[in-house]
Amino acid sequence: MSSERRAHWKEKLGESRKALLSLLDGLTPEQWNATVYSEGASWTVATGLAHLVESERGMSIHVHKIRKGEATIPDGFDLERWNAGLTRRTGDIATGELMANAAATRAKTLEVIDSLEDSDWELTGRHPSRGEITVDQYYETIYVHELGHLEDIRAAVGA
Repeated sequence: MSSERRAHWKEKLGESRKALLSLLDGLTPEQWNATVYSEGASWTVATGLAHLVESERGMSIHVHKIRKGEATIPDGFDLERWNAGLTRRTGDIATGELMANAAATRAKTLEVIDSLEDSDWELTGRHPSRGEITVDQYYETIYVHELGHLEDIRAAVGA
């Protein structure tokens, strides 16, 4: 069972990442600075990628905590405030470094997937926007989240 889930999520995450990289690899410097979101703090394509990397890293930490029986997020966690602080936390990162961070984070995600036992997939933790979800649903969330931001980036750069 675990090997089927591993293969499923590795395939899906590979698909979403391939689509994202296919778009990002062809962007001009101007397109990297295109505004994707303008409500509140303005997010560019680069900011969007930094958000995806930070979010995936955070969800991987959640999976680790779930497996250890620890709480995933503190009471009172404010997702909007966390997202609003993205540029403060990540700073102005060059696109090459962002791409390297994305690759390293995805490699770690896949490494964790490979380490999961059958019993781990149904363990639960509290996700900031989805509430109580299983480890399996964390990988679904990473996948859907990446596809959602990919579509917004496509729209912002006219691709």
